[in-house]
Amino acid sequence: LASDLEERKWQFKTLELMYLEAGQHLRSLNQLMWQVPSMVIAITGGLWYGATTVDEFQARTVVLSFAAVFSLLTIVIIWRLRGLIQMHIERQGQFSPDNAHVPRGKYVVIGCWTTALLGSAIVSTLGACNPSHLSKKQEPPEEAKCCVSQIEVVTNPVQPPMCPGQPPAKKQPTATSKPCAK
Repeated sequence: LASDLEERKWQFKTLELMYLEAGQHLRSLNQLMWQVPSMVIAITGGLWYGATTVDEFQARTVVLSFAAVFSLLTIVIIWRLRGLIQMHIERQGQFSPDNAHVPRGKYVVIGCWTTALLGSAIVSTLGACNPSHLSKKQEPPEEAKCCVSQIEVVTNPVQPPMCPGQPPAKKQPTATSKPCAK
């Protein structure tokens, strides 16, 4: 009787350890599910910025094509992660006496990440196909090409008299500007 109780105790202890380990794996996979797409979107944004500052169209096309492939491969990776998460959810569901309450196939988060990454890949592809439309460097506006106005500063302006009985002296401006010749 004592050996039978001891054996049952170890069986329950083994099941408890399996349950806890599956929970730890599930938590780490869930953390990856939220971190990987965020990092990829941040990296893609950096690649987009870098592509807009490069002068050569061929280099811009390569960078944007890489960003598109990077986003598409990340979609595959996060769907694989979601499959692993579902596997661990089902494994933890085996420990439950009522398996009917185990959640199955809710893909709202993965759908949102896929949409964001797919949009990123589409924008990257469009940019790679039309690299001339993306540039941070712009030509100066037309009015900036005109000559600069001359400004004269007078250091000793004539001050009006302080006495009210005297007629005021002619006021002189402290600075004048001359328009540029076009």
